[in-house]
Amino acid sequence: MTERQTEALEKLNQGIQESRREVQQRTMNLAQDYFEESAEALKQQIKENRATLDSLPDQVPGGREEAFQTLFQELMENYSAIEESIDEAQKSVTDLDTDQIRRQGEVEATDAARREAKERGVDLTKVEGTGSDGRIIVSDVVEAAEAMEEEDGAASQAAQEAQDAAGQAAGQAQQVAGQATDQAGQVASQAQDAASGAAQQAQDTAGQAAGQGQQAAGGDGSGEPRATNAAKRKAEQMGIDLSSIQGSGSGGLITIRDVTGS
Repeated sequence: MTERQTEALEKLNQGIQESRREVQQRTMNLAQDYFEESAEALKQQIKENRATLDSLPDQVPGGREEAFQTLFQELMENYSAIEESIDEAQKSVTDLDTDQIRRQGEVEATDAARREAKERGVDLTKVEGTGSDGRIIVSDVVEAAEAMEEEDGAASQAAQEAQDAAGQAAGQAQQVAGQATDQAGQVASQAQDAASGAAQQAQDTAGQAAGQGQQAAGGDGSGEPRATNAAKRKAEQMGIDLSSIQGSGSGGLITIRDVTGS
């Protein structure tokens, strides 16, 4: 084969590859547009059906009874679930990486390897083929899937370890807080006991001082000097203030002799 023939074949092959890529891209775009239009048509139909059903309970006998209302509510919820599914499907189609899909279609791989990659969620563009002329075979896909699982497992383990460490730290902090609370309670209790003891001691001291003052004044605790009845009558007759008289009796008791001075 001459050099000119080789160049012609290369140009022909290049043209075929470019045409194939263009056809694939147009096919993907058409599929996305068709799905978008179909989804919008379905959503519009559901919207119209729901609007029609809104007045249904008032149009049928027993439409406001509990049994009918339950079925009616389930039907309306099913419509909502269908709408949500359509929205999710639209988002998935919109987010499709058509270039990646095209590249995967261009990757040299066996049909079995493509099926295996689809089942395991493996991107063929990231798999290195070990088959003839670098073609991807099933074992290449399996090895790539296992490597992905190991990476996911390591990430999950790291996340779990971080979560466990955070839980331990939180538990330790809670324990320290509990100990601090207990210590604060003990200190408060001790302070309260000390205050109560001091108050009682002060009260006892005050009582003793009052008793001693009364005793020194010769009183009986009622605010009057301690005196015999005869001394009281005599002091009243003579107009004498008993508090001005020093008792000579037992314990400072004022007697009639102290009043009369005899």
